[in-house]
Amino acid sequence: MKAIMYVAHGSRLPEKNREFRHFVEQIMQKRPESCQKIAFLEKEDETMAIIGESIIAAGAKEITVVPMLLFPAMHATKDIPDQVAQLKKQHPDVVFRIADTFGAEQEVAAVAAAKIKATRPDQDAAILVIAHGSASYAEPRTEMQTVTASIATQLQLPVALGMLHGEPNYRTIATELAAKHENVHWMPYFLFQGQLVDKIRAGISEISGTQWHEADSLDLDTAMITAVIRKITEVTP
Repeated sequence: MKAIMYVAHGSRLPEKNREFRHFVEQIMQKRPESCQKIAFLEKEDETMAIIGESIIAAGAKEITVVPMLLFPAMHATKDIPDQVAQLKKQHPDVVFRIADTFGAEQEVAAVAAAKIKATRPDQDAAILVIAHGSASYAEPRTEMQTVTASIATQLQLPVALGMLHGEPNYRTIATELAAKHENVHWMPYFLFQGQLVDKIRAGISEISGTQWHEADSLDLDTAMITAVIRKITEVTP
């Protein structure tokens, strides 16, 4: 039997986890696997180990692990593979496949462009897209550069990139933009509004000299489902 385990970071806010479940359930409906479950990296009662064991107990011999993450940093490149390796050690007869992250897919960039467009920037406005980033991994920055280029093409406006962690630091970029533009439209490139977006918003509010316009986050937009399914299909025979 083939199965899928979707791995999310998890939130301290129960309502956010409920929203995430609803998003993933819509993906499940589009897949043929009879066994599909969600695991959380930050939820002790639904860890990869617990969910993985339950999937195997149900009879799964092939499991596709889907990181519900935007970019390949610590969780996608170390934490999830390490957990898969532990499951594989306990169940050497089970085949595991790990899908890629989906944050650089065209559908996700299109959602971001639509969110920014909804704030109605004029031709003189500056656009700033802020992602989580990483101080240890270069891949998130590299992939986000591709994303911002795509957004710029869709909006026909220049788009700057800032990172919460790593370079380029969002506060530095925001300060530079504020010194040159009367209006700056910024968009948090996060799956949903949460504590990290709140942290960025607080940082932005401390930078004066311009009028700030906040766009919505990706907000678990259903248009991204196609991107996730593509990543599943790429590794699942």
